[in-house]
Amino acid sequence: MRLCCMKYSTLSCIAVILFLLPLLALTPPSYTLKGKAVRIVDGDTFDLLVDKTTHRIRLAGIDAPEKSQDFGTASKQLLGTLCAGEVLTVVVTDTDRNKRKIAEVYTANKRWVNKEMIAKGMAWHFVKYSKNKELAAAEQLARKQKIGLWSLSNPVAPWEWRKKRRV
Repeated sequence: MRLCCMKYSTLSCIAVILFLLPLLALTPPSYTLKGKAVRIVDGDTFDLLVDKTTHRIRLAGIDAPEKSQDFGTASKQLLGTLCAGEVLTVVVTDTDRNKRKIAEVYTANKRWVNKEMIAKGMAWHFVKYSKNKELAAAEQLARKQKIGLWSLSNPVAPWEWRKKRRV
């Protein structure tokens, strides 16, 4: 009887592991980097210096105007202001096709840079890649208050702008 229970228990454990294994493959492991921004590329991308190594970081869940779009320069400037002189905590969750590290970025005083860019009207919530409710709420409030790019009568989302430029 005891042998039978042990076999059943072992088989159950194996079945659970086999069931959960594919789920682990679907979620890339996140990891944390700490460093300083050494170059602001645009409103959603910057270079982070960590121990003499530079990492290209793309803010997760947001899409900022392109450089030649309305608010493109202002968006880049705000990201620079938020990151200036700060030791940043960068939680990397993925890597994109351009080999940029997709990340949540926090300042030393726990300010969430991704959300701040949206709240200041300098980026869209990138709903194609993010379902984050805080980012969605920040965008809705910025729209309602006509902050930043939402002061325009008809702001063009960066993904739409890029699509038109490719045609």
